[in-house]
Amino acid sequence: MPKVSIIITVYNTAKYMKECMDSVLAQTLTDIEIILVDDGSTDGVSPALCDDYAKIDSRVVVIHKENGGLMSAWIEGTKRATAAYVSYLDSDDWVDTDMMELLYRETSQSLSEQESGKKQSSNLSVELSEDISNHEIISGNYIVEKAGERRRETQSLNPGVYTGKELDVVREKLLGCEVRPVTMSRCMKLISKKLILDNIKYCNPKIKMGEDVNITLPCLCDCKRLVIMKGSYFYHYRLVAESMAHGYDPKLLSNLDLTDVTFRGILKDKGISNADEQLNREYIMILFLVLKNELRCREGGTVKRIRDIFLRKDIKEKIDCTKVNVSSKANRLLYFCMKHPNPVAVSFTKAVIRAFDRRTN
Repeated sequence: MPKVSIIITVYNTAKYMKECMDSVLAQTLTDIEIILVDDGSTDGVSPALCDDYAKIDSRVVVIHKENGGLMSAWIEGTKRATAAYVSYLDSDDWVDTDMMELLYRETSQSLSEQESGKKQSSNLSVELSEDISNHEIISGNYIVEKAGERRRETQSLNPGVYTGKELDVVREKLLGCEVRPVTMSRCMKLISKKLILDNIKYCNPKIKMGEDVNITLPCLCDCKRLVIMKGSYFYHYRLVAESMAHGYDPKLLSNLDLTDVTFRGILKDKGISNADEQLNREYIMILFLVLKNELRCREGGTVKRIRDIFLRKDIKEKIDCTKVNVSSKANRLLYFCMKHPNPVAVSFTKAVIRAFDRRTN
């Protein structure tokens, strides 16, 4: 039985797969299962490449499915996983070869294995240990890999082990902060498979931005042990220009409205007392992305589109009535533009965004 199931979603990413798979096949933790989920790739190469890896390493399992999107792909992989812990990896990213070993070492299951030579005090202690191992998240950090740039990103929550009341405090600020305490990505982590399976019911396949939040949020609400590792920049996130997440998306605002309803339902279902407060702030934070999305649109009519959005009655009311703490200069500018979407403010902010994009791309 493998200790970790690594679920890799694949869609037309053949040119990146060698670096990804080399990093996984060389993991120092060898008791792993590698599940490649080909989500209906159309490049004529990726499906066969997945099968080739299964031929050369018996730990590789391949799933070919009709295209259903990223969420459907990792869900299918999770349902097929046989290990108690799952780790997610996108096929255009890669990881350090000791990632799985060092993450697994922090799990309660690993700690229990280390103590296996000692006599258990009671059957109850065994049951409690199993309960925790079914409800835990171990998180490392990551490096953004961009052409000509490498940037380390660190969980803002201090390194350590969080349980009980400490976890309750964390849950009161999962969303709505300029910097979230825990990155909502499903990647760079080990997560109890049962924790994922128990919360798949909350996943809305219509969500296209915020897919990871859709599953990580309820898991963080239910977990009984959260480990934030120090350092541990294991995961390498490749930022590619053609990525959907970094292009113009005319449906971003409607997606925000969908995630707002979905995430409010999750927090209320989980009994988070300040659910509305968190989601009101979160709505404003995602509006920053909506504004940047519109400012980057190459079509004309930028001022009109932005005014139509930010003068919409319900949106304007949220902006006026919700207090958020904004510290970065970029977000302060965006926040001002959101509050005052006049032609001068919009034009100036657009010029700043374009200058930034030219400098960093």
